[in-house]
Amino acid sequence: MHPEEIKASLRIHGFTQAMLADELQVAQSSVHQAICGSIRSQRIQSRISEILGKSVKDIWPYQVIIRRSQAQIQAQKAKAKG
Repeated sequence: MHPEEIKASLRIHGFTQAMLADELQVAQSSVHQAICGSIRSQRIQSRISEILGKSVKDIWPYQVIIRRSQAQIQAQKAKAKG
């Protein structure tokens, strides 16, 4: 979904970014960044998906996961060594 669609859907469901930030005890900028896809916050995205009644993947289908698992880090180190 486009960030503006997410914001509009939240408003339709009776939520603002400020209300969501207060509920989750995070900065409003964190909610905004999660909506826009600048950051990936599982807690914020999960709550938005609950409110909208859609899965996280439906809302942010093209989101790239930046974090690597420990196994991926170790494999990359081993590959670099040898």
